[in-house]
Amino acid sequence: MKKTKTFPTHNTKQKRIYLLKKTKMKKQFFSILPLLFFGVILVNAQEVTSYRGAFAPAPERQWTESWANFNPQNAVYGATTVTKSGVITANETWTANNVYLLQGIVYVDSLVTLTIEPGTVIRGQFNTALGEGTNASLLVQRGAKLIAEGTVCNPIVFTSDRPAGLRARQDWGGVLILGKARHNLGINNLIEGLSNASSRNFHGGTDDNDNSGVLKYVRIEYGGFIFSANNEINGLTMGSVGRGTEINYVQVSNNADDGFEWFGGSVNAKHLISYRNVDDDFDSDNGFSGTVQYGLIVRDPALADVSNSSGLESDNSASGLDGPLPKTSGKFYNVTQIGGFRCASNTNGTGVQPTNANFRRGARLRRNTDLKVVNSIFIGNWRGLFLDGSLALGNVDQDSLLFRNNIMAGDFTSVWTGVYAATPAENPTGTSVIAENPATRTRFLNADYGNDSLNTCSLLTNVWGNVNSGTYNPDFRPNTAGAGAVVIDPTNLNSGADLGPIVEIDGSLFTANQATDFLVDVLENGAGSTNGAIVISIAKPSGWNITVPGLTLTATNQSGANTTSNTSGGTVNSNGNWNFRDDGTNVIATSKPGVIIPKSGFVQIGFIATRKGTTSAGTNQSLGVTVSGGGDTTPANNGAIVAFGAL
Repeated sequence: MKKTKTFPTHNTKQKRIYLLKKTKMKKQFFSILPLLFFGVILVNAQEVTSYRGAFAPAPERQWTESWANFNPQNAVYGATTVTKSGVITANETWTANNVYLLQGIVYVDSLVTLTIEPGTVIRGQFNTALGEGTNASLLVQRGAKLIAEGTVCNPIVFTSDRPAGLRARQDWGGVLILGKARHNLGINNLIEGLSNASSRNFHGGTDDNDNSGVLKYVRIEYGGFIFSANNEINGLTMGSVGRGTEINYVQVSNNADDGFEWFGGSVNAKHLISYRNVDDDFDSDNGFSGTVQYGLIVRDPALADVSNSSGLESDNSASGLDGPLPKTSGKFYNVTQIGGFRCASNTNGTGVQPTNANFRRGARLRRNTDLKVVNSIFIGNWRGLFLDGSLALGNVDQDSLLFRNNIMAGDFTSVWTGVYAATPAENPTGTSVIAENPATRTRFLNADYGNDSLNTCSLLTNVWGNVNSGTYNPDFRPNTAGAGAVVIDPTNLNSGADLGPIVEIDGSLFTANQATDFLVDVLENGAGSTNGAIVISIAKPSGWNITVPGLTLTATNQSGANTTSNTSGGTVNSNGNWNFRDDGTNVIATSKPGVIIPKSGFVQIGFIATRKGTTSAGTNQSLGVTVSGGGDTTPANNGAIVAFGAL
């Protein structure tokens, strides 16, 4: 049957998307589908939020409370009572009544499970001698499991064995988890920082559902053993870790290298904190494909790596060539990154710049990565975003690398001095900028991508005060959605949503009692992300029944469920994010709390039309769809009509 698609009045953007799909089918996989995938995945991400950044506005509590520690230097831990070294070859449990000392690399052997009780403290032996034998780390081999499941009141702590006041980065190694998920360089890859002399140090495979255990409510402090340049231990290193593994509520503090690094793998993670680490905070490479939601990054103005530390860094591979596969395509939602520039105000010359000379970017996406960064906040960087190289720029243009609905904030008026001073070629103004170069800036400011630039350091409630003191008690919640006012640049802000519906149906001619799936696509036309409940109303034609898959509609709201509609040969809808009812005249869908449609994004909701057996052949009726709410400030294009015909 002929496919029918209708457009709301004056909606040229939606017509353009549809015409591209019709006339460029050969390019659809590379160009159009990733754009559609973005619009759907944002609403169907691990959790739907109505805010950008890692934290909801007050009075919602911060998820860092009770288990995280922003003053680990002064924490008092008990003396070690049990020493561990070598290989753990049988299942065992580490208990909270002991304090464990790691001597050298402690391996959890394949097929072995190590369980660590809530509240247990594990201390890495400090040794100034170089060599792998003195690198105190815990390494979970391929096929092994680590069940380290703390609680909010009793987190598990990995830390230095030096006393309070004397701890330092590189006191010990870190935690390494190796799995059997895919890596784009093959199935046998040496993990960074270790020797190829042991087969235990290799990772990779073909099982993206591989399960390496649980890491929950865990802190990792003062690690990062360095053997040589680019050969270092991260706080938490994940090599080919599969999505069967649970990683949630993990803090890495004061590490000498990266906070978290993913080498391939498909593991998902939530609630990650990278605090005062030296190199990159969230580093993804070699085909990592997992989803990370709710990430907090806080930089120390005195600490950065000579390689120019970034909040987010991502590569497809070290070569940077067009390949290998699978490409790095991880998704990072709701990240709050606090850079090294501790801005005091927006008055020229009064900002506070880092004492370290190596700060540069909030995010560096390079070497053919297809990373997706969405709904995030970056504050206080010298250069906000760097799309590094022609491959990364091209990936943005074909919608496989996404940087969308993010905020880049900072003091963009203060003139910096010293290494950050004005230079004729690179930095003629001597100020911070939102993007590394004109090519990156052009893409960041593309209106279809929904990014905002704010000339302010006051976007969050209380980030800067006492950041390097023992009394640091931060509040990372956004104050724009709460009680506080923010000085903003209004020319770069969203002014409200502009919603419009499309009806998608594979043929609009029906035989008697024929049922056909159809989709209502609700698009936001580049004005701004939605705010508040969205309502879709479908007037019921007399000759057709309008229903919702899996539901018997009544006057009372019922929750839908995500299903695959037959439209276009199979399209996943987002019904699970909507409530449905029938008021006798209309079928009504109302978005659940927290659902947003991002700037230039869209959602798809599935319905079924069934011609009644009593509807005479040759009957033609119109089905009207309207959308309202969501903070829509342009209601002129909020309706769509499709004609139903009876054969």
